[in-house]
Amino acid sequence: MKKPKHSEPAKSSQNMPLTEQALVYLRDAIRTGKLNPGQEIDYAGLAQELSMSRTPIRESVRQLLTEGLLELMPGRTVCVTQVSSEEAESFYQVLHDLEIAAARAAAVHISDLEIKMLKANLSIFNDSKNEPEKLSQIDSQFHNLIYGACNNKYLSQTLKVLRIRIGLLKVQSFDKPARIKSAYREHMEIFKALKSHDPNLAEKAISKHISNARKYRLSLL
Repeated sequence: MKKPKHSEPAKSSQNMPLTEQALVYLRDAIRTGKLNPGQEIDYAGLAQELSMSRTPIRESVRQLLTEGLLELMPGRTVCVTQVSSEEAESFYQVLHDLEIAAARAAAVHISDLEIKMLKANLSIFNDSKNEPEKLSQIDSQFHNLIYGACNNKYLSQTLKVLRIRIGLLKVQSFDKPARIKSAYREHMEIFKALKSHDPNLAEKAISKHISNARKYRLSLL
């Protein structure tokens, strides 16, 4: 997803209700780091930036509070959630199990078009080895493709929110060439397992990938 311009919501969301537009914008701002952990939500600034009243922004904030991406602070200010290493460990435990469920289902339901999209993503990842920040976005797209292929919108939505929340850990996932190479190999193994439509292979491949990502990111904290 392209980062929306500062002056208006993303074009792809302009036909959505205003609350949904604000929700999409805020989630993307948190995911990309435009809004950082601990940063206070500026209702007036957002209303001006998104060309809408504060009401839909407040409604979207309430939703993000329930998702754990925002937290209510003393004085009733709302800030982007700060995640501790202990919380991150818990998140990864849940993420691991849900990723397995999604990968197993995707192995059964994935279409030829989705397989081609995963293959294209792998190619883009390989061509972007020297752009760590870009790799994080490509990695998210890879996993989102799997979520879309799992044929379970509730599982998909839960995983997308959980990955955004884990992204609140401000550590670089792809800051070293060795990790970039291993992540690419792991993605390739996942791709091959899904292409073969083998749920057991998909589970093995995604489990290895999530476990390695967890160990690497938590080691940086």
